[in-house]
Amino acid sequence: MTATSLPFIGEPVIDRCHLDRDDPAANAARWSDPAALLLTINVHDEVVVQRRPAGPAAAAARSARREPPVSLAPGPTAGDRDDQRQLFIGVVSGRPWFITRGRPVPGPGQQLAAVRSLSLDPVDREIVWSGLAALHWAESQPLCPRCHGLTRVTPGGPTRICTRCGREVFPRTDPAVISAVLDHDDRIVLGRQAHWEPGRMSVLAGFVEAGEAAEHALVREVAEETGLRVVAARYLSSQPWPFPRSLMLGYVARAEGVIALADHELAQADFYSRDQVRELVAAGRLQLSTPMSIARSLQEAWLADRLPAPESGTDLSVPLTH
Repeated sequence: MTATSLPFIGEPVIDRCHLDRDDPAANAARWSDPAALLLTINVHDEVVVQRRPAGPAAAAARSARREPPVSLAPGPTAGDRDDQRQLFIGVVSGRPWFITRGRPVPGPGQQLAAVRSLSLDPVDREIVWSGLAALHWAESQPLCPRCHGLTRVTPGGPTRICTRCGREVFPRTDPAVISAVLDHDDRIVLGRQAHWEPGRMSVLAGFVEAGEAAEHALVREVAEETGLRVVAARYLSSQPWPFPRSLMLGYVARAEGVIALADHELAQADFYSRDQVRELVAAGRLQLSTPMSIARSLQEAWLADRLPAPESGTDLSVPLTH
């Protein structure tokens, strides 16, 4: 196998303006900037997108540029800003971006789409990830964890300040591991959770428990879900998953043993060869993960034989300084 560059690795798209993020004058200037944009997402995490030009020539040009068929369709900022509802994301290519929860209305050539289902370019994707994370954080943490007083979002976000005791409350991120688990024949493990529709399959994943190393979580989750024993693993890349606040740590792993579903989390799991996956997808009997997910990137990289070998040559059972 050859190394791959997963699409989540690269320079940050968003300037989070850490030097003056909570400066009232700076934020007022950003909101009133004629170039400022406001992205509205509804309670179902749906957003308005703009379809790119249609037709064979346009489609061919998009394919050559590896350009998704849709892009975000934000609106302009207007009126006085409510900093508790219209949250600051950051500055992208000189344009301030804000996000709010509301009822987006598609215009001509636009449509409403679920964020999870979208295939977006890296800029739009990072804006959506950061914006959704900010919204979910603001909506899920209204009380102070120390005194249970009401908190308010700081003018530049993403932190909140308790109105009773003054405590500064920071956003919470839940780490999770996700891995393309392979056997010695390079077949991949794909599984389906019980509540998923038939045919939808994904790679293995699970949350890191308190006080647990990510690599230990990987070994534990694979064993719990499939009974397989991980014998090698290599870290690849991470991806925020703001549904509501996860950070996915992506791996490729080698495992041994026979699949045995023990914890009832998975209704189905098996090893698949590349030819099997291609045939099942073409026949409509297997559905890969959503385009926005690192799970899909792991699946596609494996199908294209672009994943590095799990055997990293590093023994993580002893400290790296030895």
